[in-house]
Amino acid sequence: MCGICGIFNVSLAPAAHRQRIDAMSARLIHRGPDSAGKFELPHLALGIRRLSIIDLETGDQPIENESADVALVFNGEIYNYRELRRDLLGRGHRFRSRSDGEVIVHLYEEKGPECVRDLNGMFALALWDGRARRLVLARDRAGEKPLYYWQKNGTLVFASEIKAIFEYPEVSRAIDPEALTEYFFYGYFPAPRTAFAEIRKLPAAHLLIVEDGRVCEKPFWRLQDYLRPPGRPRPTEADEAQIIDELRARIREAATSRLVSDVPLGVFLSGGVDSSTLVALMSELTPGNVSTFSVSFPQKSFNEEPYASRVAHHFRTRHHILTADERSLREALDQLAGHLDEPLADPAVIPTYLMSCFARRHIKVALSGEGSDELFGGYPTYLGARLAQYYLRLPAPARRMVFRYLRPLLPVSSSAVPKGLFLRRFLAHADKPPAERHLSWFGMFSPEELDRLLAGGWSGPCPPSGAIFRPFARVLEGIQFEDTLAEVLYLDFRTYLEDNLLVKVDRASMACSLELRTPFLDHRLIEFATGLPAALKVRRFRLKHVLKRAVEPWLPPDIVHRQKRGFSVPIAQWMRNGLRPLLDDTLNAGKLKRDGLFDPAFVRALLREHWSEKADHRKALWTLLCFQLWHDRWAA
Repeated sequence: MCGICGIFNVSLAPAAHRQRIDAMSARLIHRGPDSAGKFELPHLALGIRRLSIIDLETGDQPIENESADVALVFNGEIYNYRELRRDLLGRGHRFRSRSDGEVIVHLYEEKGPECVRDLNGMFALALWDGRARRLVLARDRAGEKPLYYWQKNGTLVFASEIKAIFEYPEVSRAIDPEALTEYFFYGYFPAPRTAFAEIRKLPAAHLLIVEDGRVCEKPFWRLQDYLRPPGRPRPTEADEAQIIDELRARIREAATSRLVSDVPLGVFLSGGVDSSTLVALMSELTPGNVSTFSVSFPQKSFNEEPYASRVAHHFRTRHHILTADERSLREALDQLAGHLDEPLADPAVIPTYLMSCFARRHIKVALSGEGSDELFGGYPTYLGARLAQYYLRLPAPARRMVFRYLRPLLPVSSSAVPKGLFLRRFLAHADKPPAERHLSWFGMFSPEELDRLLAGGWSGPCPPSGAIFRPFARVLEGIQFEDTLAEVLYLDFRTYLEDNLLVKVDRASMACSLELRTPFLDHRLIEFATGLPAALKVRRFRLKHVLKRAVEPWLPPDIVHRQKRGFSVPIAQWMRNGLRPLLDDTLNAGKLKRDGLFDPAFVRALLREHWSEKADHRKALWTLLCFQLWHDRWAA
């Protein structure tokens, strides 16, 4: 795992400020504290900070081919590198190391930029081909590893994190108003936008090729190619049994491939189905040598540690428990402010960061269960997609009456699963089209609240709130789905997973120099799961039906069938207690008025209602707090 960066003059003339590559690389030291390297030509500089995981002695980068006309820096792991290496040796290639990175160099010699199709792994890479005078950038299929870039006046600057790009003197920190509007709805930045107007992120599964003075960006893999076509018959019981057997084998294969390492590994364990499955497989594959890590909260509804300890005891792992309280959460929030180059409104980044730093004392690589919910239907909102089909059969006047009657009766709760908040959002947005309805259930602010928040604010033109649905419209354009559930699963994978969850785990883990691997995002497993009938993923009101059937032989029954809680922190109550002074200061009406971004009266009304427990505004207020802390540090 590493951090990469580069400066390239597209015309191949000498690159301005090429010496800034050292400063760019230094900003990524947390991603790679073990070694540094660079490759330089008059028109090009590539930098690398390495966290050594495979081939500790001879795996340093940049890596070149035998004739030194192909050079590579890359961030990530290639899990099938041994198989690829054997094939390349058979074709006459000579290797100087045992590293997975050298495999990419020789594979490129064979196949050019399309070689990335053969890679099973997580990666962001930059490769210079001196013979073709071509620069190639690429990101893995799911978007596990990040890559940002700036392009202006014939210069391309890129890096694993935005902070490194800012070391190039010509880059502006001007905010992108439309991207910020999207942030306040989604809680993250849908690709390719970032918080900054001049900086873009390379989308997942994309190549960026610079050749003959032209810059071309194109996908090398598309999730939509593996969707189940509409109109296919439902699977029989025999079909389902066969699917379960194959799914079980593919999960095992994905987990096995991610155990390749020359340093100690462990598992982030919540006690849910996903992480418990990884513990079960790792215990089988490396018996007596499994370390597990979990976090404990004082608040019962947020604390999954009893389930984690149950799994750890069952599989006899070396279990490590981190106890998180308001003090440690606040300290983590302050520390993360320096690592998050863009605001991220997912509170789970805090326990992920705490657990990463805790685990790093014992291991260098951890397995985590990201991707399973989007592939197999694990979120309660997917039940909402099913419920909406029945609710919408009621006549419109009856639905309006139900909403008016129930809304004031729904309780305000600070729990991890606030049923009143979920039901209130369900009723408010059930009439919308499927994808828009689903995103509104997830959303931080509703479109109507956004209009109030941004009224009279922003120093520049503020895009209309209706623009917030453009990213999902781009993702879904021209695709046919077998049903509504298949549509929202696809949407969550392409937006929420790629641009929120994987950003969260990458930044939180790499801030602690810990590599996090996600077996459920093996592209072969992704392709198989995407083609499964949606009815097998959520059956009646059972989430992850087919996955739970597949892993039942491996896990205790109470773990397989327990209610999903998610990995989060008790922010609703925290904002009424220990975090209240920070909220009061950061979202002070006078400060907001001076900044000129938001309507201070609307923000203070949200605070008063939340503090008095008249409403649960945890999502809106957390989104605002994360933005303001970021703005004060990065953009002010």
